[in-house]
Amino acid sequence: MLEKWEKLPSQSAERLLLEASIKELARIGLRGGVYERDGRELVKIYKTASDEEIQAALKAIIENFSIPEVRKNWDMVLKWAINQEEILQKELRNLSERTDYLYILLFLILGFFLIWGALAFFFIVKRPLDRIVSQIQRLLIEGESLCLDDPERCKLKYYANDEIGRLSSAVRDLLRSYGELAQFKHTIEEDQTVEEVYERLAEVFKEKLDLKTFAFYQVSNSQNSMRIMQLSNPDLEVNSEKLFNADLCRAKRTGHLVSSIGQPGVCRLFLWKEEAEHYCVPFMSGGRCVGVAQIILPKTQETRKSKKIHEKLKLAERYIREAVPVIEAKRYAESLKEQTLKDPLTGLYNRRFLEEALDNIVAGILRRGTVLGILMADLDYFKSVNDKYGHDVGDKVLRETAQILKTNVRASDLVVRFGGEEFLILLVDVKEGESVKIAEKLRSLVEAHRFETPKGVLQRTISIGVSEFPVDAQGAWEAIKYADVALYKAKEMGRNRVVRFTPDMWPSEEY
Repeated sequence: MLEKWEKLPSQSAERLLLEASIKELARIGLRGGVYERDGRELVKIYKTASDEEIQAALKAIIENFSIPEVRKNWDMVLKWAINQEEILQKELRNLSERTDYLYILLFLILGFFLIWGALAFFFIVKRPLDRIVSQIQRLLIEGESLCLDDPERCKLKYYANDEIGRLSSAVRDLLRSYGELAQFKHTIEEDQTVEEVYERLAEVFKEKLDLKTFAFYQVSNSQNSMRIMQLSNPDLEVNSEKLFNADLCRAKRTGHLVSSIGQPGVCRLFLWKEEAEHYCVPFMSGGRCVGVAQIILPKTQETRKSKKIHEKLKLAERYIREAVPVIEAKRYAESLKEQTLKDPLTGLYNRRFLEEALDNIVAGILRRGTVLGILMADLDYFKSVNDKYGHDVGDKVLRETAQILKTNVRASDLVVRFGGEEFLILLVDVKEGESVKIAEKLRSLVEAHRFETPKGVLQRTISIGVSEFPVDAQGAWEAIKYADVALYKAKEMGRNRVVRFTPDMWPSEEY
């Protein structure tokens, strides 16, 4: 532009226009901006000259536009601009090198975090999840034995307070609960009686579930009655109506859970409607209700809304479900055993029971230093009853005679149907000589009894032989034999009498 300006004639329009353009370019150099020509952007100043000498040169171009001075000043500005460009390029190269280092550093950092993330995922996520899955799979495969054989194998150790930790905690609680249930079931299976199972269930309710007030009932469907098996407090008052008519109990009748928590006033038999809530769980087995657990809770807002109480009640139901088949199995076993040890006609124990129980009875007598009275009783002329009136009447006479004998001795005494019309009565812990008095009382009661039959009233008599252990013999079976000998002596003497054994009745040294 400057060379073209020098060649143009003085005062020409084009020369003046170029002069104005050169001055404008100088002004832009001072203040910054864009230089345009014919609508095109030719020069753009990003950074104005900060050097005072360059600023002075640009001002001189604007103010004193003479050829020598303009060229001199422009040369100075151009040199400065070239120098600034070289400095800028050098800085750009340095920046580029630093950027390369930054990329490498970022790559290393990214690689570190990827490796750390993979390790963290393995140890914090995958490994605990593998343990959880493995534990659940072992539980599915091994079942109850996993927790019974080694309780430690049912424990899952992970203590971080994160999502995996909460999942692990939930699975750990599940495994612990499963283990406790398995241990409970294993324990009650080894209990001897139904009563022991109910006692064990009551301990769980009190100690593990913190349920303070409850009652367990056992249902007899054949008699439509209920029997109290456990009370959390011996003084707990219960409605006795349902004991004699089990169908009055809504839980027993429907076989469904009955709770006043969600349905106030649902049970009309509940005694404390204003003070407490009830939660009644039926014991279901084979579609029949075989028992009921009545849980009594305070009548508060917490009882109705508390998640913790709700979880306790659901856990109580799980323990009941585990206990029911065991209770029923033991009831069935006891029923079978009772059938083998009891005479079906009279309901008295039979000779097989005597053989099982006698050793324990004798051991107690010897330990306490007391006397066992032995009464061998036989109905007189019983065969004539069967012959004349039939076996139905004979069976009635046997049943009522058995009832007379059983209800007129103590609960600690034992009445056995020894065979046919013969009965054995064991009087535990009597005084020496007292057995004869008791035998005489029983004889007179039988003699006075009137047997009502379709063919009229019968009256029968009974003969009783008496011996005492260890007064008459050193062995219990020997004493029983001596009572039998005394019975035959009573028959010989005319029947309907009590005869006390004496040594002269059995002169042989061996029985």
